[in-house]
Amino acid sequence: MGEIRFIWPRALSGGLAAGRKLSILFAVLIFLLAMPATPGLAQEKVEVLEEIAVTASRSAARVFDTPQSVTVITEKEIQASPFERVEDIVRQAAGIYNFRHFTLHTNGIVSPLRMRGVGNNRVLLLVDGVPQNDNFNNAIAWVSWGYIPKDAIQRIEIVRGPMSAMYGSEGLGGVINIITKNPKTQREAKLTGKVGRGDTGGGDLLFAQKVKNAGLLIAGGYETSQGFYLDEPKQDYHVRRYGEMGRIFGKACYDFTPRSHLTFSGQFYTHDQGQGRPFFHSELSLDQYSLTYAHKWDKVHLQGLAFLNRAHKTAFQDKAGDNYQSLFRIERMREPSVWGLDLQTTLLPLDWLTTTMGVTYKRVSWTYDEKYPASWRLGGAEGQQSFISPFINADLRLFGGKLVANAGARYDWIACFNGKNWDTQPEGGLTPFDNSYDTTRWRNFSPRGGLAFHPDSRTTIRASAGTGFRAPSLFELYKVHVRGGGKYFRFANPDLQPEKITSYDLGLERFFTDSLWARATFYQSFARDYIGDRLLRSYQKKQKKKLVTFNEYKLENISRVNIHGLETEVEWHLRKDLTLFANYTYNISKIAEDLENPGLEGKYVTTDPIHKIHFGLWYQNPQLLNVYLLGNYYLNIYYDTENTYKTGGYFTLDFSLSRQFFNHATLILEVENLFNRKYPLFISVDGTTIVPGRLIMGKLALNF
Repeated sequence: MGEIRFIWPRALSGGLAAGRKLSILFAVLIFLLAMPATPGLAQEKVEVLEEIAVTASRSAARVFDTPQSVTVITEKEIQASPFERVEDIVRQAAGIYNFRHFTLHTNGIVSPLRMRGVGNNRVLLLVDGVPQNDNFNNAIAWVSWGYIPKDAIQRIEIVRGPMSAMYGSEGLGGVINIITKNPKTQREAKLTGKVGRGDTGGGDLLFAQKVKNAGLLIAGGYETSQGFYLDEPKQDYHVRRYGEMGRIFGKACYDFTPRSHLTFSGQFYTHDQGQGRPFFHSELSLDQYSLTYAHKWDKVHLQGLAFLNRAHKTAFQDKAGDNYQSLFRIERMREPSVWGLDLQTTLLPLDWLTTTMGVTYKRVSWTYDEKYPASWRLGGAEGQQSFISPFINADLRLFGGKLVANAGARYDWIACFNGKNWDTQPEGGLTPFDNSYDTTRWRNFSPRGGLAFHPDSRTTIRASAGTGFRAPSLFELYKVHVRGGGKYFRFANPDLQPEKITSYDLGLERFFTDSLWARATFYQSFARDYIGDRLLRSYQKKQKKKLVTFNEYKLENISRVNIHGLETEVEWHLRKDLTLFANYTYNISKIAEDLENPGLEGKYVTTDPIHKIHFGLWYQNPQLLNVYLLGNYYLNIYYDTENTYKTGGYFTLDFSLSRQFFNHATLILEVENLFNRKYPLFISVDGTTIVPGRLIMGKLALNF
């Protein structure tokens, strides 16, 4: 089948000529350079040098001192971004690729993000330290990326490389931690209305204020969209992929003393999302709660976290045999829940030593029902999973801070129990089943270590190594998966083992001047026991005078993947109010072993570009104009495991413009994919899923 030709077969080819595109970028840069400087705006200089992050070691540390590669996206950068959802905001960072587009509304249970060549639910998402990978459905693509309101986010911390030594399962590729705002004494009140292409409209609100020792933050919004046609070739049964979404995030804080704090937060989210055909859509409701208590003495910091995540999902699926014109099955997750405790102590006995230790407990409960409206058939699955995990981490600052050493480890005891699955009338003549499974237990030890050396005050040379793992989800252990109107039938496997990875990286970071910063990192990873489908049998049946192919699979640990790559980043504060930035990632992810299909060995992993380039500029002048411009170029993406479908590269340009009026009103224009590129998201023999092209959103924000 070869290379896909309806998108750019070469860098910057097709549509406008490459020279015209670059001339637009240079024209914008010249225009901004000619603008007057913002009065009173402080020079950015090396403020990045003092950035603090908590995710890498579970305690506050300078990013410049961490042996791991860490990126902090600040509140200003989040607000300037032309994107609403975290999955899009973070994709500009080096080493990250988002292979989904939000207008797709769903891509099943597969996470949309890859970090350093690792993806498919193997990147851990945290919100204020609470894990969002839910372990029963790994529904990170369904839930987590869109539900935290953008206005409620203080910063986003990205830690690359395996993080199981700190956070346990799921962190094979790295961790993304969304840190939400705390209310301040100065009131923050904001009301935003928005309208855009695809008959999209909605509104958002934010209120935050602290009075004496108590504070309250409420943020939320509603959005509806008639959606877009994303399928090519378009069939008569295709409809727009619509979406309707509502969300509320609340946070209440109380300070017992200046060093003792209690925080309670709650999150409520609902959506109804169409998936391109009349009888194919999903409904989801989510509620989450967390309670955090922290107390700091001079040499001891204590923190306790309790959380509960609950969800209710209903998926309506159509029948392939009648060209998707009738309802085939209704799947329901009946209030699956994840609750847990996280207790940690940070000790600072000496100026040069920080030790963090603690223990976590997590419990997952899950029930999955299937109903077939055209028959008396019933199916489903259920199970429970528990994690008990002590951990420890030590940071040493030696030789006056010139050398920072880090070492950490975590031990996870995991048990899966009460596992069941049943089906009263399965496809393909299979006999009905009602299975109960014995308890499965795993133990996993995850060490890590690293060094950061400062030969001078502007340079860091770093090296780190670590291991990661992902425990099989209850979905993979017990859920018999049916898709395509029964054409795809996949058995669960209660004997699955955890996926594992070993990784190391070497990096150099340098401030060449007070305003010019660069970083380069080489990394290599070895992943094993990746879970995949093993084909059991393939057969054909006649349906409405047509032969239809049916495939039966079983989940097994079948593959090893080798990964290596290079990340380079540069940031230049050209003026007080103008920043230029760029990053380039070269990543090779190849299948080293596949027990199901040895012919795949040496093939590239799907939906992961070999070359990723992001570049842009950020101009900050609230009284005149704020401009955020982001260019994205991706080259060599494979869409199937056989590496048959491949892009030749595509370029997109996104930007956000905003202007403040009368100190209380701000007009915002957000444009994604300015040049209207129609690049693919997924490609198969049945057709191609493509993005809808240029998207325009206008907003009016009122501040009180």
